[in-house]
Amino acid sequence: MAAPSQPSAKPPARDELVYWAVDPEEVRVWLDEFHILHVEARGEVHHDVRPRHAFPLSGRGDYVGFLGEKEQELVLVRHASRLDPASRAALDEALAKLYYRAIITRIDSIAETMGVSMWEVMTDCGYAKFEVVDRQRHIRFLSGGRFLITDVDGNRYEIPCIYELDERSQRLVETET
Repeated sequence: MAAPSQPSAKPPARDELVYWAVDPEEVRVWLDEFHILHVEARGEVHHDVRPRHAFPLSGRGDYVGFLGEKEQELVLVRHASRLDPASRAALDEALAKLYYRAIITRIDSIAETMGVSMWEVMTDCGYAKFEVVDRQRHIRFLSGGRFLITDVDGNRYEIPCIYELDERSQRLVETET
């Protein structure tokens, strides 16, 4: 019995990649009355899309992708900051909801019970109490002393620089990482 043939996986040509990323002049973005995001690129309209930064954790690049219902990327916009003002406002509103995270300014306590960490913190939005399960997965150390923490409900908290927290807060974070 002959081995099944593998499809040739040749990389896309450079011209295809250049065509795939869309310039901001070719894009229109808007929110409808129900705050559902839509994008039109090169004459094709996509409804109920979700925007994503191309590099959401390490830095805010100027490339934004728009995902469809099954998380497939439909459009990639280069230089999204250059969109027309109305499109930029709609995109900014959608991204602000998606990437919202409270900034932790002080940690009052972290207690662990059966592998679940209960955090009590002060944030830029006020006092918060949340639980973290699976520290290795939900407490991410990024460059520059930055931490990104996701609680059991999917809420995100950020410590922009651990070295700017008071010493007690720093020690508490160190016990969890």
